[in-house]
Amino acid sequence: MAHDILAINKLFLSNLRYNKISLMFNLLFPTLYFFYANPVGNVKSQNIFSNISFFWTYIIFVSILNFMILPVINYRENGTYKQLWLIVTNKNSIIVSTFIVYITIIMLELIIFNLTIMIFNHMWQSQLFIASLLLLLIFGIVIYMELMILLILKIKPETISILATILIFALFSLITINPDNFYLQIICMINPVQFLLVASKWIISIITGQGFMPVLMCQLFIVSMIMVIIGIFALKRFNINPLVKQM
Repeated sequence: MAHDILAINKLFLSNLRYNKISLMFNLLFPTLYFFYANPVGNVKSQNIFSNISFFWTYIIFVSILNFMILPVINYRENGTYKQLWLIVTNKNSIIVSTFIVYITIIMLELIIFNLTIMIFNHMWQSQLFIASLLLLLIFGIVIYMELMILLILKIKPETISILATILIFALFSLITINPDNFYLQIICMINPVQFLLVASKWIISIITGQGFMPVLMCQLFIVSMIMVIIGIFALKRFNINPLVKQM
């Protein structure tokens, strides 16, 4: 399986040259918007953590969606996924390879974003790197598993970009809902964008020495388990054959 994963990794890396638009959309847009919302020189090192987590969330969520989920749907519908499966004979190897390759790319996106913010604002905050990468490494796979539910839907390749736009807009709009009740907060955190924002807040509180926040940790654990179950269910139901043709 390790040999199969390595071979597919090389294929996905070579395909990155065709994903330049997604790469720019995932990184350039949040970077420009950050400087629009926070003009150069107005960001202080002591309060940068208060508004940067939203941009980390955008980069991680949109990158996972654009790199790991939507291309797999497209691969399945155009027959590429089945061709890969005939080579490795294990659909899970392809899923794991997708995660390994693109989680590395997202790490680079976060590093570039944080470094750009620090250079233009003449500051050095190594905690930004630590917090953002921990957010990705600890919770990125959880978001990946939840979004796998999209893999069992019958989606035409030509509607993938429309789906992505609607999903991004809807999920980011829902983060304005912020109930006080513990259980309602858990329900709201099923939204992967809300989940990443809360996870970011929790990690930042630890990195900056504000406290461990056990309530948030409990909520994150419960929601993570739910997302993992969703991912396992979706992975078991995932069909390597094109679904649209079966409609």
